[in-house]
Parts: sequence; structure tokens; C-alpha cells
Amino acid sequence: MKKLFTAITIIIAAIFIVSCAKEQVKEPEKVGVDTNIVSVSNEQLAKYPVTGFAYKSSTVPPQSWDKWAKVAAPVVKGILDKLPDGYALEIRGHTDGRGPESAEGAKPGNMKISTDRAKAVYDSLGKAGITSPKLTYRGVGSSEALSGVDPKSAEQRRVTFQVVPK
Repeated sequence: MKKLFTAITIIIAAIFIVSCAKEQVKEPEKVGVDTNIVSVSNEQLAKYPVTGFAYKSSTVPPQSWDKWAKVAAPVVKGILDKLPDGYALEIRGHTDGRGPESAEGAKPGNMKISTDRAKAVYDSLGKAGITSPKLTYRGVGSSEALSGVDPKSAEQRRVTFQVVPK
């Protein structure tokens, strides 16, 4: 009887040790890794807006684009290549605070102008060979103005990039 009790105690102890060991060998959560990649990517992308848009225009300024493409296009391509599943690189068009957000009469509105700017940069990236199903675009109008800059300033007319959940 004593041998049976000892054997059962040893088996229970072994099961306990094995189950505890399995609990300690957990894989790191992927969410933390993705969050870090997203954060680092967004910090990097914030340094490279496309600027120089004329008032109410969605035409990508050639001189601004040429300078931007030399420096920033490889960064965008690299981030797209490393982007984890479940995320997209969003191209965001912005306007200054002049004019209405929505169309009014003959005025197209800031939302349309900003969407057209984002699409123009999206198309320019495609022409430069940078394409991906993880690349999207949208306009935000004047809703994401640069802080400390006059809302009606030409500096507000820009296109930015941000990694976002799909």
C-alpha cells in the first residue's frame, strides 16, 4: 500500500511539473511585436510627407515628388514589405482649413480635394513600381491639421502615410 501511495504521489508530482513547464514556454504574443513594428513604421513615415500642393489642386508637384521619391520611396517600400498581416499602409490626403469640408455648389470641398491628393500619390507610387494590396488611400480634409501651424497655411496641404489596422 505504501508503494502504491508513493507511486501515485510521484505521478502527480510529475504531471504537475510537466504542466508548469509547458506554461512557462509560451510563445511571445504577436500583438506586441506587431504594435512595435507599427509604432516604429509610423514614426519613420511621419518624417516624409509629400508637400507643395497648390490651393484646391491634387496635382503632385513634380519638384516635390522628385525630391521625395529619392529619399522616401525606399522607406515606404521597405515598410510595405515588412508590414504584418492585418495592417495596411494608408496614404492620407490633407487640405488647409479654407473652404467647406463637403461639396457646396461649384466648390468640390476639402474631402474630395484631399481624397484626390491621396489618390494622386497612390498612383505616383504605382508608376514608380511600388504597389501592394496593403496600400490604401483616403482623404481626411482639414480634420488632421498640423498643430502650431495656421489652419489656412499652405503647409497644411500635404499627403502623409500611416500604418493602420485593416
